[in-house]
Amino acid sequence: FSLPDGTEVTRNGGGNIPDELLGELTNDVGTLSMANTGLPNTGGSQFFINTNHNEFLDYFDERTPSKHPVFGKVVEGLDILKSIESVQTGPGDKPATPVVMESITIE
Repeated sequence: FSLPDGTEVTRNGGGNIPDELLGELTNDVGTLSMANTGLPNTGGSQFFINTNHNEFLDYFDERTPSKHPVFGKVVEGLDILKSIESVQTGPGDKPATPVVMESITIE
């Protein structure tokens, strides 16, 4: 991924996670998706939670070369996701006050 100053940060000094493009899992509201540089197999440690149906990020959608594999879904707490989405942001769309997740449960 890239830092706001443009510095590229990679996993383990250059290693990336291969894309796992299984089935037609769409980037729907509440799904977790792998962040990457926009090129295949460039994921690292970043992910994002879709707050809209971002079908243009689906690997099986021909409209964009940037593909983001879906690997999970929020099953509880979408209301919390919406409240995080509405926080005030500053330059670079960064939250003006840090948003901290104190706990999550993975099943």
